[in-house]
Amino acid sequence: MPFIDAGDLPGDSEIVADLIVIGGGMAGLALAREWAGSARSVAVIESGGKTFDPAVQDLYRGAGVMRGPDSPDQPFDDYVGQSRRRMLGGSGMIWGGKCVALDPADFARRDWVPGSGWPISRAAIQPYYDRACDLLEIAHFPPGETGLDVAGKPALAIGDRKAFFSAPRRFTKFSGGVDKAAYDRWRFAPAEAANVTVYLNANVTELRLAADGQSLARLDLACLNGRRHTARGRVYVLATGGIENARLLLASNTVAAAGVGNGAGLVGRHFQGHVVFSVDDRKGGRTSGVYLSGTDNDMTLYTDGSKGAAHCVFAPTLAGQKARRGGNCTITLNSFRTPAPVDPELAALQQLAGGVDRGAPVARADRDLSCFVMTEHAPNPESRVSLGDSSDALGVPRVKLEWTWSEADWRRLESSVAAFGQALGEAGLGRLAFPAERSRYLAMAATSASRHHMGTTRMHRDPAQGVVDDTSRVHGVDNLYVAGSSVFPTSGIGNPTLTLLAMTMRLSDHLKSHLARAA
Repeated sequence: MPFIDAGDLPGDSEIVADLIVIGGGMAGLALAREWAGSARSVAVIESGGKTFDPAVQDLYRGAGVMRGPDSPDQPFDDYVGQSRRRMLGGSGMIWGGKCVALDPADFARRDWVPGSGWPISRAAIQPYYDRACDLLEIAHFPPGETGLDVAGKPALAIGDRKAFFSAPRRFTKFSGGVDKAAYDRWRFAPAEAANVTVYLNANVTELRLAADGQSLARLDLACLNGRRHTARGRVYVLATGGIENARLLLASNTVAAAGVGNGAGLVGRHFQGHVVFSVDDRKGGRTSGVYLSGTDNDMTLYTDGSKGAAHCVFAPTLAGQKARRGGNCTITLNSFRTPAPVDPELAALQQLAGGVDRGAPVARADRDLSCFVMTEHAPNPESRVSLGDSSDALGVPRVKLEWTWSEADWRRLESSVAAFGQALGEAGLGRLAFPAERSRYLAMAATSASRHHMGTTRMHRDPAQGVVDDTSRVHGVDNLYVAGSSVFPTSGIGNPTLTLLAMTMRLSDHLKSHLARAA
């Protein structure tokens, strides 16, 4: 069916469908695509339009702060709005298209990482990863701790690969940041199906519970032009992103004072994200990097991060994480864009390393690479999304983000850097430089924060430990489900888009089976 502007509907209209999807971002649109052409009616409720509108985007504005030990708080207000897009296609409009399957370790219960362990395994989600890759028209990811086999670009074997392996990344064209025309086709496609209707400029202001609080009765909708509507379905899926999912659940407090699904006080807790830790001061000699003194490998498998190219980063195995009782991480290499001034001291150190590592004493510029480190942000209940004191133009409380790092997060960063440096040296491959003091970690994090918002409606079979169960249904609410990276119990270390799409497809299969049984 064609797109419908909710602002053009008569006031107090009621939208009715079997499946109501709240949010027209990548998760919501992927779910609608899964149901396109079926016998079930689907309504996608999207706050924005097909193009960017500053007035709609302003609904995302809020407050934020990043906190961590040994450093003053970092103001973070701009991030809350700027890291998202409130329009059809969602944050896929600004996504760079990088696709990553989480490592098997990310799904594992690790007793040294509190809150770790998914109720599903990597093996169980592998078929959905394959389907998500097909949707994005990229090659499938191998199922284990396995790198890419690319002709002419051999993977670098660090020792016996028991500590680190080459983790693959791929790029899709279906993102606004890579190929807008292709992404436009992708995001408009669901509305071509006769059973799918996409309502634009329709903002959900409350998930209205039934009087007994055990099911969702309807959605309250508002448009910026003043019109109000409702929506009613058999099943509802909340897919508005890792921050907004929590905001809507908390703000829907007419029946349940603490908000929908918040009986255990966990909605908005355990916010997790990814940041880059690096130092870039070539002239001053304080740059994070790797000098490969013991190999002549073509390193373009690691240094060519261009869109469309096969790409790998270094990541620790589960065994390696267990050995040092550390979290997951990645080390990404890049070639320096401009030659550095000759530093006699550094050249001498490189020659010394070359003499030790496999007898290659001559310092070479093409072996000198920059690097950055990303580490897993462990679940932390004090890292959270909550409601602020002010409201947006539609009367919904604005969000407040407190992105909190712990002492344990800093220790995991340091152990990750040390472990990779040790592995390089023991293998006779090279040396790692990471000249960053702990007092600078938080400033690094605040200036290199990703748009990855995870964990705020975490998945757990026990309602005392999670907001949704292992089918993504909100605990205690029969017909409300959540899609997107907010359900991730742990952040892993990869871009979350491919995983959230795989989880959405898993949810889609469950809902089709559920509605078939209920018919």
